[in-house]
Amino acid sequence: MPSIPPYVDENPDYWQDYSNLQRVKHALLRRYLGGWFPILASWRGRVIYIDCHSGRGIYAGGQMGSPLVALDTLTKHRYLPMILRTAEVNFLFVERDPGNKTELEAHLKKHPLPSRVSVETVCEDYERVIQGIVDHLKSNNLQMAPAFVFVDPYGFKLSMRLLAQVKAFERCELFVTFMWRYIDMALNNPSQEENMDALFGCSDWRSLRSIEQASERCEAAIQLFQKGLGARFVTSVKMLGENRGIKYVLLHATNHQRGRELMKEAIWSVAPEGGFVVRQSDNPQQEFLIEPTPNLALLFDWLWRKYRGHRVKYNEIENELLETVFLPKHLHQAIRTLYDSAQVECSGFRGRFSFAQNPIVDFARSEEEKLGKR
Repeated sequence: MPSIPPYVDENPDYWQDYSNLQRVKHALLRRYLGGWFPILASWRGRVIYIDCHSGRGIYAGGQMGSPLVALDTLTKHRYLPMILRTAEVNFLFVERDPGNKTELEAHLKKHPLPSRVSVETVCEDYERVIQGIVDHLKSNNLQMAPAFVFVDPYGFKLSMRLLAQVKAFERCELFVTFMWRYIDMALNNPSQEENMDALFGCSDWRSLRSIEQASERCEAAIQLFQKGLGARFVTSVKMLGENRGIKYVLLHATNHQRGRELMKEAIWSVAPEGGFVVRQSDNPQQEFLIEPTPNLALLFDWLWRKYRGHRVKYNEIENELLETVFLPKHLHQAIRTLYDSAQVECSGFRGRFSFAQNPIVDFARSEEEKLGKR
């Protein structure tokens, strides 16, 4: 029987250029994992990080790829002793190309591991590896340990069936690169229909062909993909390429409120890097470019649409803020501005106005509406 030829890196030039988009992606990963590791370790037990397309580890310019970014984030974490007192952390790096895997392992040897931290590299198709893990857990009626699974393909071939199985484990999070530029080109290619069926996990993607405007077509594709994942919270970040066109979309899927909050914090923390767009809220029509100084006009609009004519406790507003991309500090600034300009009335506090006292915020109706009631 003839031997199967080794897999060859389909995109070797990828490692020659380290663009701003890659820098932003890795900055988001580092910032998120910096908060994720100590949170998960507090649950006590095992924590897993899986990189499904690990690559070579280092770009031609010396920048770290995602496996080393993740490992470096943990081993240089200021709370590392605390993390390892309560948990062990396992890294699994999956790479199909033997040459890439060998190069990655050479770089990993330069990073000595603390006790209770392990690294395993596998030269295999990630779908086979992950499917094997899922099948083993299911057949033994076991839950997956808290896990962060990063799926960052060179192309767009993804299996929604597999991603949904992974996400079905309650404590598993997904960070997926949705390669929109390639997907958009494949929509009308008959030879790609099987791959597209696998990507979306259904045939509904065919309706995308009739959407003429590129931005609307992309948004509809994201919505369909998110639906297949079945996560409670999905945060999407659109990465912009040449001519401000959408190159790809980063999707973070989690079932936990703190995970959603942590990703929002990560997005704002890398704002000065630029080059990406997020939604203002779950409404796909409300998107804006992330910048160091937020556009609070969108937050004002959300507040008035949601609370006009109502009196509501500040803590209730803060709880609802989860559906938007804004942070509590942005809400503080917005409410303070509305209060100082007498656009809202606040009560239920003693002495000087403060959010710590959980004041009642009265979003009065417009002057015309109030005059009409007199």
